Amino acid sequence: MNRADRHNETRDPNESSSSHQENRSYPSASENYKGIGPRPYSYGELANATDRFSNNVLLGEGGFGQVYMGFLDGKYCAIKKLKNLPDVQSEENLENEILVVSRVSHKNLVQLIGYCIDGANRLIVLEYCPNKSLRSKLHGIEEGEILDWQKRMKIAIGSARGLEYLHEYCEPKIIHLDIKPDNILLDNEFEPKIADFGLALFFSDAATHVSKSTNKGTQVYADPMTTRTGKYSDKSDIYSFGVVLLELITGKKPMDKDSDIVNWANSRIEKALKGEYEVFVDSRLQTFDHEEMYRMIFCAKACVNRLPKSRPSMRRMLLALEGNLPLENLCDEKDNKLRSSTMYKGPFLMNCDILFKMLMHFLYR
Repeated sequence: MNRADRHNETRDPNESSSSHQENRSYPSASENYKGIGPRPYSYGELANATDRFSNNVLLGEGGFGQVYMGFLDGKYCAIKKLKNLPDVQSEENLENEILVVSRVSHKNLVQLIGYCIDGANRLIVLEYCPNKSLRSKLHGIEEGEILDWQKRMKIAIGSARGLEYLHEYCEPKIIHLDIKPDNILLDNEFEPKIADFGLALFFSDAATHVSKSTNKGTQVYADPMTTRTGKYSDKSDIYSFGVVLLELITGKKPMDKDSDIVNWANSRIEKALKGEYEVFVDSRLQTFDHEEMYRMIFCAKACVNRLPKSRPSMRRMLLALEGNLPLENLCDEKDNKLRSSTMYKGPFLMNCDILFKMLMHFLYR
């Protein structure tokens, strides 16, 4: 049975039999849709696309809600039901924020396709990534499936590019606040796409909401300094990204018994930087590039072992991972003034980005 057939046959066992009417039609919220921006959907359309939000098509659950695989307009998508919390913005403000996020476009960010605001029901429709999440590939139960080093490096660099875009090219900058392998999705080519990057805008106190609604394993990714002070910034994302790098390097889960991956790594990372990889690097990796491994370990240390103000920017993190910035200059922000010349001003974004990288290469070659 193929996936489409299985989708059509699965039913939520908790539903009443009256909801199982075949070929049930729902009023469309998108009849006058002109193809510009995210498509509005009715709740009924999204319920029908997910077999009434059956557990059989549940992809996962995060701090902001549950995600289901759906079938809309002839293709698969991911439909997220936002949790019905008192801090969610009003309907008008929420729709405005959705329109703002829909204009954020980058190949390493999950595309927003549509949305539904129907009373207490608030949902967003996202592109579907067939290879699921980074967490599923690193810690999944599929026997014999190992994420090789080339893919891990590609995921690290692509994720850094997506975060750099959010931090450097969006005005105002978008701080994710929930960077973790669950929110790094993988397409057919294992190109990473950051999910949930706009949801922090949809809640009036997203940082507190994320920290309260996550389990102990997820809290490993939260920056302890900013969690303690309540002051969140783009450097909060830098810390979380460093924890993700540690997972890519070691293959370890964020929590192992009573120890988290950061504490485990801190007692071993100096030896790893001296080339003693045996205990530190994922033993499932049959081969890897030693220079790339050293760069990633160095970057991870700079993310998780520095105070927020002295952590590198995501731009410098990207350059270092690509090998375009000497590691000794990773945390040296003397070129901050250069950033203003490459901030997002309109359609020439890519030209500015290319010019900046050419300049950095010339300065540090």
